[in-house]
Amino acid sequence: MDEDLYSDLLIDLPRGQHSEHVGQAPHNYFEHPANIAATESMRMDVRNNRESKLFLGVVGGKVVTGKRLPDGRIPRWVQGGVPIGVADDRHHGLIAGSRGGKSRSFLMANLIAAPRETSIVTIDPKGELAAATATYRAKILGQETAVLDCFGCSGDSTLRYRRKLNPIETLLGTGQTTIAADAMQISDALVVENQSVKDPHWDDGSREFISGLCVHVATHPNYEGRRDLVTVWELAIAANQPDPNDAHAFALETEMLESDAGGGYVRGCATAFYSRTGDEFSSMTSTVRRHLSFIAVDAVRDILRGESIDPRQVKNGSLALYICIPAMRERLMRGFKRLCIQTCLAACENEQTMFGHQALFLLDEFHGLGKLDCIETAIAQFAGLGVKLVVILQDLSQIQALYPKSWQTFMGNVGTLQTFAGFDEVTLNYLSKRLGEAITATTSSQRPSREQMVNDASSGLNWSIGTKPLMAPNEIERYFARDDPKLRQLVLRPGYRPMILQRCFYDKSEHFSMELS
Repeated sequence: MDEDLYSDLLIDLPRGQHSEHVGQAPHNYFEHPANIAATESMRMDVRNNRESKLFLGVVGGKVVTGKRLPDGRIPRWVQGGVPIGVADDRHHGLIAGSRGGKSRSFLMANLIAAPRETSIVTIDPKGELAAATATYRAKILGQETAVLDCFGCSGDSTLRYRRKLNPIETLLGTGQTTIAADAMQISDALVVENQSVKDPHWDDGSREFISGLCVHVATHPNYEGRRDLVTVWELAIAANQPDPNDAHAFALETEMLESDAGGGYVRGCATAFYSRTGDEFSSMTSTVRRHLSFIAVDAVRDILRGESIDPRQVKNGSLALYICIPAMRERLMRGFKRLCIQTCLAACENEQTMFGHQALFLLDEFHGLGKLDCIETAIAQFAGLGVKLVVILQDLSQIQALYPKSWQTFMGNVGTLQTFAGFDEVTLNYLSKRLGEAITATTSSQRPSREQMVNDASSGLNWSIGTKPLMAPNEIERYFARDDPKLRQLVLRPGYRPMILQRCFYDKSEHFSMELS
């Protein structure tokens, strides 16, 4: 074989090509905005987004300044510019500090730019995303639109799109061989682990019993017409009610022990749960009820009972699903939020037919989900199953706390990482290291002696070449701040030079000037 073909593998490496090679110093630099704008694969037609590119921002836009706000800040926004997006089939990461404008510059923009063929599952902490874009996706794009909003935080404009979610219905079409495993996924979402408690006994026991209850409600004839999580909660509340025909047993215990559903799974769960005695039984019963306590709210029961959306439509159809949770209810509704994401991800894995582009999961306030095994699996494997996770954090420490052993797997599996408005040390240090080092010139001066001036014409000025971080942590904080006068953001893509784009607010840009209601 031609020797040149072997050498070609090494020829462009900066250092270490062979034993005598004198390498170059690290030389990282930002891609020029003109090159970004000229790259066809990065340019984006917001109004005709056939490739389902994820909108990132613009380059070459003009920053417009508004009137000073009462708090002293000067509002700025970008007009014009070249829209930039990526059609990467890997996951996406966004790190933006609180009140950094991620909704206006990223979430809203992509809920408008994503084509009808792209299903979207959106965690909407305030209901503002549904209020602004649900009607657009339903009426203008003609996409099936569903809003899960127990507390009505998205306002009256979404009333026509309000739907219900009944995950027990998904068990009805499940065969005996997998119904137990599917029920385990439901209970895994409902049981929110307490990270401060090291003993998993109580959560594990609750998870097992809840999954048994789910199979029982889905299969037992007594629950025909009310096969839903509300019934599961009612049974958990009545778990210690005595059996009127047996003084030594509980009514639910007797009913479950007589069941063969799930190949004996229901009976096994009942045996494990009711074999506990004394304080352990009381504590386990209390723990189960605590994990299901959010169902006690009337508004929640209403959304869990009745005709349900079909989560398989996220993959085999075209669905825009908004999960609206008011900020003050976030802790109460964490189990419900986890349930929605778990149900949709499981449906995408089980469904073989794919209708359009990858389904987008816009996971705003990602840390609010708590540790969820299905997310850990999805970030590593689901990109090949038609799912793109968009993990949105306020800072890197949020994901490190949830997944201390695997957080780098999350970061390693994102095809694009964009960030702005950061302030914490952990995130800034991480980004500085990711940017690498650049060549710098350092000068120094000293007063030369008379002899040096006469004989060597020395001026006392010296300079040397060295390397420094492309951007130090404090520089990243300053140049990509929320109130940066140029509205810059940092974008990192594996295999490409780091990029600086401008944040573009959907409500201030002509690129998004379309009828939304």
